[in-house]
Amino acid sequence: MSKLDNSLYIRSESNNLIVIILYVDDLVIGGKNLADINKVKSLLSGRFKIKDMQELHYFLTIEVIRTLVKIMIFQRHYILNLLYKFGMTKCKPMSTPLDRNLKLDADSRTEECEATQYCQLIDNLIYLTITRPDLSYLVSLLSQFM
Repeated sequence: MSKLDNSLYIRSESNNLIVIILYVDDLVIGGKNLADINKVKSLLSGRFKIKDMQELHYFLTIEVIRTLVKIMIFQRHYILNLLYKFGMTKCKPMSTPLDRNLKLDADSRTEECEATQYCQLIDNLIYLTITRPDLSYLVSLLSQFM
């Protein structure tokens, strides 16, 4: 088990690496060697009822694309759903969502917003920081007003 995340299991021996990510009743198994991955699947299926979904394409809010040379993760579908959910489909994108020198306080709001909707937005943005760590500062700052 990882020291930083108790849902991440890593086994590394010589040049072999197996990684297991656990979320509720879903597992993602990865590694350098397909034979090692199949051995882990076989061991698990001997103790638990499992369904092998083969290659990973989608996990939680993350889409996965694998090529011969790299693995890419992104959340395009999740972002589009967020924009639709919060009525922002017509908004223009920005390269930098927030000036780092901006000071916010509770009294500087120009209009009130519904607390439940604001909390939902922050919760959704937290998941977005998985593939967009550049948004972490913004989400952290905004979450202070929950």
